[in-house]
Amino acid sequence: MFIIKSENHYDDYFIFCWLSGLFSAWALGAVFLLPYWVLLITGSIDILPSHFSPSAWHQHEMIFGVFAPIIIGFLFTAVPNWTGVASPRGRPLLILAILWFLGRVCVFFGALLPPFLPMAVDFLLLPVAITGIAPAIFKTGNKRNYFLPIMLMVFALFNLCSHLAAVDVLAIDENNFYIAALLFVVMLMNVTGGRVAPNFLKNKYPDVKQVTPKILLPCSMVSIVASMVFILFEFDQRLIGFSALAAGTFILIRLLGWRGWIAIADPLMIILHIGILWIALGFFLMSYAYLVDNGFIVLSYHAFSVGAAGSLTLGVMSRAILGHSGRPINNDALITTFLILINIAAISRILTPLMVDYYSNLLFVSALCWVMAYLLFLIRFIPLVLKPQVTP
Repeated sequence: MFIIKSENHYDDYFIFCWLSGLFSAWALGAVFLLPYWVLLITGSIDILPSHFSPSAWHQHEMIFGVFAPIIIGFLFTAVPNWTGVASPRGRPLLILAILWFLGRVCVFFGALLPPFLPMAVDFLLLPVAITGIAPAIFKTGNKRNYFLPIMLMVFALFNLCSHLAAVDVLAIDENNFYIAALLFVVMLMNVTGGRVAPNFLKNKYPDVKQVTPKILLPCSMVSIVASMVFILFEFDQRLIGFSALAAGTFILIRLLGWRGWIAIADPLMIILHIGILWIALGFFLMSYAYLVDNGFIVLSYHAFSVGAAGSLTLGVMSRAILGHSGRPINNDALITTFLILINIAAISRILTPLMVDYYSNLLFVSALCWVMAYLLFLIRFIPLVLKPQVTP
């Protein structure tokens, strides 16, 4: 049973239901896509009728199948707060969910389908999502966020290029391209996560004395873009190393200025700061890889994807569902557990290349913790969708 006292709460209720359903669907994607990759890489199965190679399929699906839609979900909850204009609900969100699902199916069975069908279906998700946030941003003159629809369109073009490369229309280095695409996700996390983490902390702990020089954000963004371009076009490794070092340094200084450690006993708060810390660590690992030992490069990928993206997506999704359901944003044992598990997954995955003798064991631990984290997320929040309680 739920209580609705006003039209605004009626709107909030429906937005909550649809967005929670989308978040749950994408969490299911995280649960199934990564374990399938582990089965592929360990040789347990060899079925992948995709037009992507196994490695490219894994990278593509993590970036465009898991993280991209979660970014969309975050923006659909955040843009109404920034602009005062409600996000689309009902049928438009159902269309997004269907496009996401069809994209995953078409990418998986791509080799059995007409060459450009998977590309067309998978590409549509981001442009359609942009139509849900761009009007609110531009019509309200929300200049601070004009860049978001543009960045999402660039991200959509990254997806398009990945498909063109897979069918040999575009000649690009597959690995370099996906590193650049991952850094694009990192750039979005740096902006959005770097906006909500200090603000949420300040709202809950008003006495905290934060130091946030505005110059640090553009400096970190320039450094990230430079790293992305240098990698994509195969510049000198030293340039990549120093640009990554600069990005990590700017992000870490910015993070320390927020003083997030005061929320160490507040998992739903501290996880946002841990996510940003993973971004800084990822750039330091990338810098070390390009300047000293290239073997460390894979460590940076998983610091960004499992550590940063895993922590921020679970933290932001949890807060969004609790907030839109009308419930207080409080911690509990289940939430704390899956936030810990996602970080164990990240640490285990980073240690895997460093501890070759335990490679299979650590890979199993990482995959298990990843799956358990998202499963516990679903267990915790699906009941809120089935039995919502919207209060005035």
